[in-house]
Amino acid sequence: MSEYHDEFQEDQQKLNALNLSWTLGFNYKMVNGVHNLTNDSRKEIFYATAHTGVIFDYGNNQQRLLQGHCNKISCTAYCKELDIIVTADAGPDSMLVIWDAKTGVPRRTIFEPHTNGVQAVDISENGQYLVTLSKEEPDKIQSISFWDWQSQDPRLRTTVLDDKLKDYQYYVTINNNAEQKQNQQQIFEFATTGKKRVVFWSWEYGAAGFEYYSPEVQKNKVLTQTVFIPKNKNVVTGTLDGYIIVWDVSLIIEEYGQPDERRVIKIVNLMNVANKSETQQKKGNAQILLLRVQGRYLVVGASNGSIRFYDFKFRIRAWFEDVVIGQNGLNIQCISSITNLSFANENMFQEDVETESDEEKDKDEQSQKKSKPFVCQDFIVVDDKANVILLKSQQFQEIEKEKKKGTVIMSSIVSPIISISVRPNVPVVAFSCEDNKIYEWNFYEKHNKLKEIKEKGSELQIQSTFIEYSPDGNYLAVCSKNGIVHMYDCKEEKWLKNLLVSETDKTKPKITYLTFSIDSKYFATIDESYAVSVFNFDFDPNSQLKQQKEWIFAGKYRVHHGPIKSVAFGETLDEKNQVQLKVFTIGEDMKLAVYDVLDPTQDPYNRVKLRSVVSIEQECLPSACIWYPINLQREDVLLTTNSEFKLKLWTVLKDLRIICKKTCLGPTFGGHIKRLLLLNPSDMKNEYQDKYLAYSTGEKVVGIIKLPLDGNPNKTMGLIAHPEKIVDLSSTQDGKLFFTSGGDDFAINIWSVDFAALEDNFQTQETEYEIFSNLLDGGPEGQTLRDLKDFFYYSQIRSKDEHTTKARKLDGLVPLTAIADMMRSMGYFPTNQEIENMINEIKFSKYLETGEQISELEINTFLKLYVNHKPVNGVTKGQIYDALKTLSSDTGVMSWDQFVELLKSKGEKLDEQEIEYYLESLMPNKNYPQQLHLNNLCDDLLGFEDMDGTQEQQEQQEEVQDVGSEDEQQ
Repeated sequence: MSEYHDEFQEDQQKLNALNLSWTLGFNYKMVNGVHNLTNDSRKEIFYATAHTGVIFDYGNNQQRLLQGHCNKISCTAYCKELDIIVTADAGPDSMLVIWDAKTGVPRRTIFEPHTNGVQAVDISENGQYLVTLSKEEPDKIQSISFWDWQSQDPRLRTTVLDDKLKDYQYYVTINNNAEQKQNQQQIFEFATTGKKRVVFWSWEYGAAGFEYYSPEVQKNKVLTQTVFIPKNKNVVTGTLDGYIIVWDVSLIIEEYGQPDERRVIKIVNLMNVANKSETQQKKGNAQILLLRVQGRYLVVGASNGSIRFYDFKFRIRAWFEDVVIGQNGLNIQCISSITNLSFANENMFQEDVETESDEEKDKDEQSQKKSKPFVCQDFIVVDDKANVILLKSQQFQEIEKEKKKGTVIMSSIVSPIISISVRPNVPVVAFSCEDNKIYEWNFYEKHNKLKEIKEKGSELQIQSTFIEYSPDGNYLAVCSKNGIVHMYDCKEEKWLKNLLVSETDKTKPKITYLTFSIDSKYFATIDESYAVSVFNFDFDPNSQLKQQKEWIFAGKYRVHHGPIKSVAFGETLDEKNQVQLKVFTIGEDMKLAVYDVLDPTQDPYNRVKLRSVVSIEQECLPSACIWYPINLQREDVLLTTNSEFKLKLWTVLKDLRIICKKTCLGPTFGGHIKRLLLLNPSDMKNEYQDKYLAYSTGEKVVGIIKLPLDGNPNKTMGLIAHPEKIVDLSSTQDGKLFFTSGGDDFAINIWSVDFAALEDNFQTQETEYEIFSNLLDGGPEGQTLRDLKDFFYYSQIRSKDEHTTKARKLDGLVPLTAIADMMRSMGYFPTNQEIENMINEIKFSKYLETGEQISELEINTFLKLYVNHKPVNGVTKGQIYDALKTLSSDTGVMSWDQFVELLKSKGEKLDEQEIEYYLESLMPNKNYPQQLHLNNLCDDLLGFEDMDGTQEQQEQQEEVQDVGSEDEQQ
């Protein structure tokens, strides 16, 4: 059976070309987010990282990854009796999943347990029942549900919280002392906790709804968690000022309550130092952040790093304070503020789990029990420095502080990640965080502790924005918010001199991106002042001593009129057949700029020369660029992406002209591409090897594209890598591993790439015609394809003289000049520049191979051209309204004369005859309105249909209609 299971696992791996192999980091802030699964046969813990559950075997340093959620996991629970883990997320398409903790296989998945996901979850001690609390906006009303997850219809009951409570509930816990009525009908009880109120809920199995009540609490108390005390009706709630509130059923009937309802019977000072000793007062007040019931103890975790054990009369029995978790010379680190605590799944002797609340015990037995030494299971503690520490009960007996040392199972990321970079030739990934720290982590050894990059004795704090290793692995460049590049020598392990990208010390623009040349001798930065700066590793021309090379400034340009989105290096051959290094930048001004990097002997003081600036987009924004690695014909090509999901190849000609070589439809899931990464740059010189690009979108998705580009969707793949934004990606030199970071989720994911499985996934038996026809509305049998064929055949007839009675002989080809009419007949209205790009794409498609230009195209080529060029999403009325507001100074209304003047003077300008011809075609009666607004432009003039029809746009249309009507009346 074991061998069969292993073979099955191997087959599954082959099916998946992109596998999550390891994840670094976890959500240490999540309430009840870490669980101790350790027992006699295993040493494991469970925690959540972004949208992935992790079972971490800390004994063997291995991970099992529980994948399936699309959103960040918001809460978890664990049942020791059944050994099952519960995870839930918050967001659209949320899920509630019950996992087998031994195998990591889901035992039940419940889709959309609440509309917006789950805020908190708890599971009964026997593992049969769940309670979930919905995640909502703070001003929205929550709901609570009770589940029997193993039944066919698992949701037993749901109710909406009373909006009169006016207190958002964050925490839920089940009372496992289930009561039985005389008819054996079970009653379930649970409690939810907000910052100001505790709500006690009860439900009789089969009843129509929940019963609940919420007693008054002192207004100055901020509540944290609530637990039920075994063997009695006591309930305890913790507060941020170091007190516990004790609830119990009172026989005193008050006017606002019932006899069987709990009330506050006392408030006990556990952590507040107001009446404590002088030594304790120096430590200050401590907040009670978590409460647990373990055996016969109430366990309290506090903000000062202490863990205390109380009996159920709230007398302290044991305490773990000032516990050492690390030692660096004389610098002793202790546990900081507690965020999670979980006990091992080990059975203790029965005498150790008896509770003092059993009133039938006589005094001798009680005194004997009190004299027993403190005993509890080993437990793990998580603090706000993302340390997971193992503590043993025997440590309570230790006197010396140095012996009260916890074992660090894992030490992880505490601050949102800004940027990551993998060091070439070394299994190390570096990452910078918002806490101004930079770390290195060996992803081969997978240490449980991070190594901070800092020079010995240095307190350098860098507000980093981007980091990148040089391709040779010798340097780590760290960009900062104040316009400085900090260069770290990886071999010497020291910081070199800082490099300033601004002209003066007064101008310190934030650097947003950096890239190295393939030979590691140059790097280029882009910053918020729309400038590109280049640095070179060479001798300083201003220095009289040229014995040692260093990083020096090579040149700077500011030619863009909007934020620069990406920068890339490329190598071309000049007139003398010598390698010429070039730099390319693309910006939100829709322009591509090309710069030559000159040899130091030509101009030692300005080694960067602007060559050309061309417009590459008209309606969408460029988003990323990279030097195209496929170079079979020795052609200089730059690859760019844009906000309309298009990938474009630009050929750099010898006369400095740049033409669009090809436009392809890129991946359309998860938003447009924000970053591109060549997966095997070490084999870039091998033109005949398969090449792959990794990409990331702004939200959630990463994927792989196989080159060369042709728009075939079967050559791309994507998956959800992070539940929210993706801030950066990097890869090893062989491309077999690439890394992604999600910023606020504290996670770095390591993905293994199986190129053989990737090729299997990309293989298809479909022809190009079948592939691209499937991308049309209706597919191969749809009206869109029929229309495309009809317009193509009609274009053939037109090209052979349509006004004739002679028999026509059609050869299946149409001239390239017919592309514009065919595209517009299909409802796609490309600009003149886009038409020129299409014609050039076909015209020069085989020029480098045969030396001939193509003058005609057949229907399959036209089908590919249409699919690759047409917009993925049609133009909506909302977009037209936004354009009108921009052109009309935010009013959304302009005069007719102003509209005509814009057609004459802006964009691809029209002359008087063209305007008259087009307007007559649109409105033959020439009944032009005096004022132009959204409705008469779309409906009367253009005859567009409303394709989006959202409520917001309808309101905008009504608003503009009212404004336009008033203006016309005036």
